[in-house]
Amino acid sequence: MPLQDPHPTYSDVRFSAAEFLRTAQSGAFTDMTVELVAGRLKRRDLPMSGHSAMQAKLIVQLASAVSPGRVLGTGGIVLDDSTVVLCDAALSLDVGTEDRFLTPNDILLVVEIAQTMQGRDMGLKRKLYAQANIPTYWVIDGVRRIVHVYADPVEGDYSSVHTVRFGAPLAVPGSDAAITLD
Repeated sequence: MPLQDPHPTYSDVRFSAAEFLRTAQSGAFTDMTVELVAGRLKRRDLPMSGHSAMQAKLIVQLASAVSPGRVLGTGGIVLDDSTVVLCDAALSLDVGTEDRFLTPNDILLVVEIAQTMQGRDMGLKRKLYAQANIPTYWVIDGVRRIVHVYADPVEGDYSSVHTVRFGAPLAVPGSDAAITLD
């Protein structure tokens, strides 16, 4: 019978959302960007300047379309007891000024800017957000200059999917406003 290593590798360690958040707040991940998906740590690449510029433009446009206090930049979302992810932007119902992580019940829209991670954002992240019943999810594809709009989560995926080209009006959920990305 082969011997098992008594010291599991990080990929073998599972965290609950609460354990992950305590560990993150203690400074354990200061040298990396990580998310927790189904109890396992997942590294995220640092955004490059094109991503950051797109994120800044998006946040300014959303803030001008709705109450600025409802628009959030990069932030953590506790999706369930074993999953905590980062989003590039979110439109909240109204979380006020309390300093806390978002939950699905706080959110009308989550946005990911997919410069290099389109597959992850349109695959894994789409499913996670739909399973958490987040009403609307945008994936901004800056390379193809389109926005993939996912809405109406049903049984773990979005039942409404369409694309909006840059330059065309993009309806902002929960409002009568629209923004135009360029």
